Amino acid sequence: MNDATTLSNAALPRDRRLRLGLGIARMIKAGTIEVILPDGSVHHFAGTEPGPNATMVVRDARMIAKLLLGGSLGLAEAYLEGWWDSPNLIDVLRSGTVNEAAWEDMLRGKLWARAVSYVAHKLRPNTRKGARRNIAEHYDLGNDFYASWLDETMTYSAAVFETGDSGLAAAQERKIHRLCRALGLSEGMNVLEIGCGWGGFAEIAARDYGANVTGITLSQEQLDYGQARIARAGLGNRVTLRLQDYRDVTETFDRIASIEMFEAVGEQYWPTYFDCVRDRLNHGGLAGLQVITIADRYFDDYRSSADFIQRYVFP
Repeated sequence: MNDATTLSNAALPRDRRLRLGLGIARMIKAGTIEVILPDGSVHHFAGTEPGPNATMVVRDARMIAKLLLGGSLGLAEAYLEGWWDSPNLIDVLRSGTVNEAAWEDMLRGKLWARAVSYVAHKLRPNTRKGARRNIAEHYDLGNDFYASWLDETMTYSAAVFETGDSGLAAAQERKIHRLCRALGLSEGMNVLEIGCGWGGFAEIAARDYGANVTGITLSQEQLDYGQARIARAGLGNRVTLRLQDYRDVTETFDRIASIEMFEAVGEQYWPTYFDCVRDRLNHGGLAGLQVITIADRYFDDYRSSADFIQRYVFP
């Protein structure tokens, strides 16, 4: 039995899709959700546990069908279509997170719809040619675009925060220093960075630890920015950045660093990636990776479907 409380007396809509949508909202376990339908009627539902207070404004009943068929991906696509909105999208996302168990089956979507997304994703494999195309489509949107929402370090990966942090840049630099210390970087070490981005790790590793860094990327925009950055820092004698696939590196190194590049490798190429890391390390060398993980219980579903990030952000 559902423990959610209905807090409004608004009449149920005639449209069956909208009634289904309200039924989904009624499954809430934590926090509250306010659903405003196209006719202006407002429906409130509250769970029995504390949580965020979310508001969803439904502008088109087709969003419900999109949600039921496509799950979380369908919900995101309906948002892109303008079929629903929210005065605070973050609260909606937080509500989805804390109520994940209650809405799990619905958020997965129909099997056939997930299969279609999965096939579309698999048509973009990370072969050498495919990887370069996929990376170019994402990172070659232009450095001005990324600079408009990244911090001044131009770091596009998870940071390490501590209480009292002065901002994102400090947390990003802390992350880089932590990896450098974990690798035991010291003067004169030769370091390979797989997926060097805009050069943030390379700059700190060379400037503060005296390492000789070779960074590789498949993005021309990143390469141009990173090379200019290293030149401004006066580190051209310690840092070399180049446009290259990790599978084509032939030298060996004392250390290898890779920060959230592994996510772009593709499961099919995981063995190849780790073979390359092993083969590119000198005897006694170390590799340090920062990667995004997923809970074990979701892994089988995730590997057999494509979510919003795989469909629209990281090909």
